Amino acid sequence: MNLRDLSYLVAVADLRNFSQAAEQCSIGQPTLSTQIKKLEDYLGVDLFLREKNSVEVTDTCQEILPIARRVLVDIQTIRQIAAHAGDRHRNQLSIGAFPSLASYVLPEYVFRIKQHFPELKLQLVEEKTDSLIRLLLDKKLDAALLALPVEHETLEYRTLFDDPFTLAVCDDHPLAQQEEVDLNRVAKENLLLLDEGHCLRDQTLKLCDPSRFVEHDFRASSLETLRFMVKNGVGVTLMPSVAIQPDDKDIRYINIRQRPSRTIALVWQQNHPRSLILETLTKLLAYKPLP
Repeated sequence: MNLRDLSYLVAVADLRNFSQAAEQCSIGQPTLSTQIKKLEDYLGVDLFLREKNSVEVTDTCQEILPIARRVLVDIQTIRQIAAHAGDRHRNQLSIGAFPSLASYVLPEYVFRIKQHFPELKLQLVEEKTDSLIRLLLDKKLDAALLALPVEHETLEYRTLFDDPFTLAVCDDHPLAQQEEVDLNRVAKENLLLLDEGHCLRDQTLKLCDPSRFVEHDFRASSLETLRFMVKNGVGVTLMPSVAIQPDDKDIRYINIRQRPSRTIALVWQQNHPRSLILETLTKLLAYKPLP
């Protein structure tokens, strides 16, 4: 017994005519009659008394009909709820970003997205890179702003921008007056880093020769903490261009001769049902960081 059989049952009971019921259900009359007979065989009872020119409902069928009608109404309600949920989902998008990027680009990105998609409800998530990738793979996040490379076969990406690094020093540091610095020629410097798990920490360690930079014992949870520590002469750090504050006092951002940078991309699951809007967002979110 299935929902289709219940709909046939109700149609015949309402119309008391197999031909008219078949037309209402958009099937042939022989098919309808066959399905009703199968339902009767399955239940082990007669549902209709078939006379030459009439169809009568049996007492058993009279008892079954209210339940069948209620089931069909409940199914329609379920379908409506699902359809509305789909509409809500189509109007929602969740985007993640890692901490050393999120606070610097998301406000501008939200502004751009709202200008072009005013009805779109955004859910923003700030997590470390590993957590964002896990959310993407678990389909709990639509897309994420990540630094390349992102090596996972089920994820795809579109590049948004390159984000160069600068060397941040306090304004009375011996390097503060230089326009450019060669990382391979600096003297021993206390290198300030983010805490374990931040992708910027790993990127910085790859770029800074341990023979010329000494890793400081201090571990920061945010770039703003690093900025404060640099201002107070505790050490130096690599600062991505998106985080530079041009009017910042007590700190200098020096270009690096090697021109190190990180490439930021919008990443999502392959065959994502919202891939069309995600492709549109990659064009909308093209962002050039400060030189």
